[in-house]
Amino acid sequence: MSGGMASGGMGGNSDAGMGSPSPAMSGGPSMGGGAAMGDGHSSMGAMEGMMDCFGAPMKEVQGNWQGHVFPGTIFIIWGLHWFISASWRHLCAVRNKEKYRTRSTEGLLPMIPGLAGFNRYPVESVLKAVGGLLLFVLQITYGGYKFLYCPDGARMGRITTQHLNSWSHASMNLGYALSGIVELAGIYLHFPEGTNQAFLAGGFAVEALLFALHEKNRMLDRTIHWLLAQPIWYAAFFSFLETCFPEQFLLTAGRAFGQILQGTWFIQSASVLFGGHIWWSDDFQGIQDEAPSMWIAMVFVYHALILSAVLVFIYGGLELLARRLAPGPFQDDLADPSGLRNGGYETSRLLSGDEEGEGLKSVPLSVIGRGGAFGEAGRRH
Repeated sequence: MSGGMASGGMGGNSDAGMGSPSPAMSGGPSMGGGAAMGDGHSSMGAMEGMMDCFGAPMKEVQGNWQGHVFPGTIFIIWGLHWFISASWRHLCAVRNKEKYRTRSTEGLLPMIPGLAGFNRYPVESVLKAVGGLLLFVLQITYGGYKFLYCPDGARMGRITTQHLNSWSHASMNLGYALSGIVELAGIYLHFPEGTNQAFLAGGFAVEALLFALHEKNRMLDRTIHWLLAQPIWYAAFFSFLETCFPEQFLLTAGRAFGQILQGTWFIQSASVLFGGHIWWSDDFQGIQDEAPSMWIAMVFVYHALILSAVLVFIYGGLELLARRLAPGPFQDDLADPSGLRNGGYETSRLLSGDEEGEGLKSVPLSVIGRGGAFGEAGRRH
């Protein structure tokens, strides 16, 4: 699937152009030489917000509806791809009594034999590497190069605030691009185990950091962006843990959860910022209304809870499919008729009679009813 294109890069948050030269506000400070302009009053007042290269205040650029929905859709598809494929590999490992191993990339729908040939190629890694670099370039050049410093005007030489949004979103793609490059290099080079997951965690961390510090003036904007950074931090955290515990499927599931939640929150943000619904308006008669900011946090929690239930449902459906396609031992292993499973682990274990000669050896209690350790002990004595 598409390899992790970062938010603004996928759809792009449109930035305001340079515009035509406009004088600074009367009585406002000149950002170039520092002397006050206008009617002669010296003023270094606290003006906050974005301004163009001529010192005139600018309206904050929030992007557009498509720039949020498109990357959100990509992240949802990408996260579901991870979860479905990793779940199937985990079920196959249970059937074959093998150890599950985490991967930074997954094959497309591995339960379909016809896709086996397609999955031999590192498609996801190529999309991350090529797509990430391409989107970085497009984000800072589309519609004209987004220079970082004012070439002229009263703020000549200072940072161009109206272009920082594009550079910030474009930079989010670089972490994913580096992750894809490392995965491709790992096909020919022998990196230490967990290298791919470590670089993927770094890609998530880059995106999360930039979103967490993506400052906005209004409280609702700040809250939305702060909440958007949280599932990205989740994905980075679980990806890092995968480097330490590569046999734990739940860590892969946690990474996929963070990726999907990031996608659903992008779409929710589009509805809040561009849907035009009165209940999301944080301006009431010139006063900033804090109620939408408080309510949006609860909406985020509902996203997480519903997504958790959906993933459990998907895993259950895949297990039922696995039993249907491979009955017999596979079904017995998954069903565990002993009824002693507790979240995938035995609730208790006993020692066998071989501990004196071979050292301590744990035996599941589930074998007691099957003539296991006790049956062997009875035959020996």
